[in-house]
Amino acid sequence: MPRMSTPPPITLHTPIQYARGVGPKRAEQLTALGIRTCGDLLTYYPRDYLRYSPEAPIAAIKVGELATVRGTILQTRMIRRRPARFEALLDDGQNRCLLTWFNPHGLADKLKPGVRVRVTGKVASFRERLQMVQPRHEILTEETDDPTPIGAKIEPIYAATEELTTPQIARIIQANLDDLLADWATPPAAPSAPLSAANRSDAPGWGEWFSVSHLQERNFLTRRAAIEKIHRPATLPEAYTARRTLAYHEFVLHQTAVAIKRYHHRMSQPAVPLRVDEKVDARIRALLPFSFTPAQERVLKAIRKDLAATRPMNRLLQGDVGSGKTVVALYAMLCAAATRSEPRASASDPGSELTESPTLLPTSNLQLPATFTGHQAALMAPTEVLAEQHYLTLTKLLEGKRIKIGLLVGGQPAAERSEILRSLADGSLHLVVGTHALLTEGVNFRSLAVVVIDEQHKFGVAQRSLLRGKVSGHGGTPHTLVMTATPIPRTLAMTAFGDLDVSVIDELPPGRVPIHTQMTPSANRQEVYAFVAQHLQAGEQAYVVLPTIDEGELDLRSAVTVHDELQADWLKAYRVGLIHGRMARDQRQQVMERFRQHLVDVLVSTTVIEVGVDVPNATIMVIEHAERFGLSQLHQLRGRVGRSSQKSYCLLLADLSTEDGEKRMQAMVRFTSGFKIAEEDLKLRGMGQLIGTAQSGRTDMAFADLLFDPILLSLARRDAFALIAADPRLLDPTHAPLRRELLDTFGNTISLADVG
Repeated sequence: MPRMSTPPPITLHTPIQYARGVGPKRAEQLTALGIRTCGDLLTYYPRDYLRYSPEAPIAAIKVGELATVRGTILQTRMIRRRPARFEALLDDGQNRCLLTWFNPHGLADKLKPGVRVRVTGKVASFRERLQMVQPRHEILTEETDDPTPIGAKIEPIYAATEELTTPQIARIIQANLDDLLADWATPPAAPSAPLSAANRSDAPGWGEWFSVSHLQERNFLTRRAAIEKIHRPATLPEAYTARRTLAYHEFVLHQTAVAIKRYHHRMSQPAVPLRVDEKVDARIRALLPFSFTPAQERVLKAIRKDLAATRPMNRLLQGDVGSGKTVVALYAMLCAAATRSEPRASASDPGSELTESPTLLPTSNLQLPATFTGHQAALMAPTEVLAEQHYLTLTKLLEGKRIKIGLLVGGQPAAERSEILRSLADGSLHLVVGTHALLTEGVNFRSLAVVVIDEQHKFGVAQRSLLRGKVSGHGGTPHTLVMTATPIPRTLAMTAFGDLDVSVIDELPPGRVPIHTQMTPSANRQEVYAFVAQHLQAGEQAYVVLPTIDEGELDLRSAVTVHDELQADWLKAYRVGLIHGRMARDQRQQVMERFRQHLVDVLVSTTVIEVGVDVPNATIMVIEHAERFGLSQLHQLRGRVGRSSQKSYCLLLADLSTEDGEKRMQAMVRFTSGFKIAEEDLKLRGMGQLIGTAQSGRTDMAFADLLFDPILLSLARRDAFALIAADPRLLDPTHAPLRRELLDTFGNTISLADVG
């Protein structure tokens, strides 16, 4: 008789088809769940647990208690009147119990007379008969119908499909778990090269990242023990400890990636120091026609310290709409122009107004020499309208000064664009404001020292990285300041993860009045515009915002249509203007200027006025189809009013057909703070990939929760940053498992870990 060959041992790398209890057909079903190797079984974590009480005969169970019984379905019936319910009579050979499910969703096809089941639920009494309502159930097969009653146990529940049930997944994992854990601790080869995706190992990053004593001090299990307990807990507290341990390791993995990039960014990519002494500070302030608030002063102090260092600034400036972020950014940009790239400037140098001359030079001397000795700064905005608003604001603030500022947007005349590019390249342009056009080929700076990115959530992660990586004449990395009034989920998460240095302007200018926000059904449009007319009659102005320019396939009211309707009917006694992104730049600027001068009473617009527009006399914001906008957009639009001491209103016209839309409207009504709005947005949309390019949506962590684990996050951040401070390249052999998992998880996207 031929000897049967012994099957090869199951390892972490074994294709899932060859795992115990799996064949070709089952392997296809597991692959659809993302399980391709046996090692993937370890990280297919339970989504919940089912707590079984000790199994007992029906005669022994009591009303009001949780019980587990098994038996055979004798009879079933479907009752279709609302609410629909499915009933089954369970018999254990001696006694019977009624099982009832409301909204049964296909149970009638599965639980038929003769089927053996085990059920767990709370026992009740119905017409003198024992009953379980909505019990958890398991259909028993010859394989699982063990005659020995089970004791109290915790059973993991896995995300399943129609073809692959949670008990089947659990059996496969349990059948292979011991072998896989035995393969866990295979000693890795010591790394011999710096951390990079090019030298990643084919082996997964299994193994322990920390010593047992390190973990015991923090009340954690080892990773191996946590994996075992997450799939095979004896008690719910044991499962909780395993989840907490794995959450800590997830936070550590992300924080280590952040720490590596931060170390690399600060140590291997130096920036030019911009040292602003008291005299330069005084001369910058002399250029500005206002005083800074105490909150702005705190931020400026931190920015000056950052700019003076040889490591690049990487700071997030958060402040609610109208808090004065732009003038703080202008101060940082002027610091670049004030710092010479050569030892000394003469009185005719462009930067001398800030660095040498005790008095301002005459306004007629605006043509600056091509040999520029100061550095440059760029401000990137997401839309042409906002870029134009910034350009006009900064030009007005610097009117009569020798600081030269330019605008670079798409669609500029060729001669105008060519002159801007030449001035950037030779250094005769100190400051430039632009859109994505700043990222295009052919845009080169002589000495770019400061980059400001406004409303950074409008740009992709890769785009923000590209601007910061612009090569400049001094050979260093520009200092970067990103600004936001409403942090998007990804940036809120990154802020908590500590990669960006954070500054907050937490006060508004004096005299501002909170904006009253109200949600109204779209059917009440006429009442809303009657309210608008009352305020127009009192000499105030209003915005009306629509999601589209023209009528289209989405069956939404458009800016053009509403403009025509208001002008012809409900607001025909007033001057109604229209602005949108397809208008020529000169036409947009003309409409905006007429609105500022109160030659237009109502401005109908798309979201091109979302940010950057400041008309203090505008007190009403009407947003039609408000359910179509994100929370960030809604809060930014609301920020166009409430910019004076007058009472202001934001009226949300919405048709709520989804739970998500209703929650967003409720958040807008309840909260006026941009930071609370951002937190709600994070809850609704998710934080996105923390080391990657997705800015919201599903996080790449299974257990770690930014909103509910801040203490755990702080601990993981401290440990990760201490580890990288001691071993920046993770070359210590004990760090090999962590190193391999970083490369396996993130690869080249680690380079995006410090982009806010």
